[in-house]
Amino acid sequence: MVLINKAINEVTVKLVYYGPGLCGKTTNLEKIYGNPKLDNKGKMISMSTETDRTLFFDFMPMELGTIGGQKVRVQLYTVPGQVFYDATRKLVLRGADGVVFVADSQSSMRDSNLDSLENLKTNLRINRIDPEKVALVFQYNKRDLPNVDPVETMNAYLNPAGAPAIEASAITGQGVTATLRQAVGRILDNLKNNVDTTLHEEPELEAPDMSAKSGVTPMSAGTPKLSMKSTPTFDAEATMTVSPFEVDPIDVTVEEEDPFGAMAADDPFASATEIHDTSAERMELQSLLASAEDVVRSLEQALERARAHEAALRAKRG
Repeated sequence: MVLINKAINEVTVKLVYYGPGLCGKTTNLEKIYGNPKLDNKGKMISMSTETDRTLFFDFMPMELGTIGGQKVRVQLYTVPGQVFYDATRKLVLRGADGVVFVADSQSSMRDSNLDSLENLKTNLRINRIDPEKVALVFQYNKRDLPNVDPVETMNAYLNPAGAPAIEASAITGQGVTATLRQAVGRILDNLKNNVDTTLHEEPELEAPDMSAKSGVTPMSAGTPKLSMKSTPTFDAEATMTVSPFEVDPIDVTVEEEDPFGAMAADDPFASATEIHDTSAERMELQSLLASAEDVVRSLEQALERARAHEAALRAKRG
């Protein structure tokens, strides 16, 4: 759900990276966050397990300029494919304006890709988000590895509707920029065209039960750990050297046209300005605050249980 903050003249959109465990979601965000040319970014918040992490940070791309006189802030999230609680995935998707589905291109990962995509659609519906209307972009990652499925095969079993699909090797940075630009562009298209992605017939989402496990698999990993840091734990020298809104390194053309230029000329918020009064905006902000407080409480409860679980394992190990 797009948040329009008239007090600071800013629009916030939420983009979630989703996919099976170890498919490259975290690597995508680390490459973006580690970009030395990416200014105006907040702290990276991480909730980790032994093999995967939920990451969050936001940034304000200056290249995007303003839309309808509003500055645009982009929030980026990723959810671990291997998590203890399905409620975690639901929480991360709440209020999402767009989704990047990161698929593992290896032939052996076909079933995992399909399971994760079905889980995405289910959790979108639970969050009252229409999977057919939300801004969705596919990233076919790990194209640098052997034994990968052809793009045509992946489109056939994952993307028959023909949503944008980007080939990528996130570990090298290839395709990371193009994916981000495509996803943000689709979100802004929805804004400009006043696309309502809400499933109004679905019930309101209640506070999640963080004690409900999502079905731990043999590959599922251990104790979640929360941390907040202003810099990532990876080698910054290995990150990309281009802006997320410049051309991808393998397709560099110096004079490429700004893909967001045409969007910035329109005012997708003209009608929204007419219907947003102060009282309605206050109620919306109160609702968002209550939702955020629910998320914080749920994560704190999950962390306490995880710490207890970790202590029990340590005691058992002796």
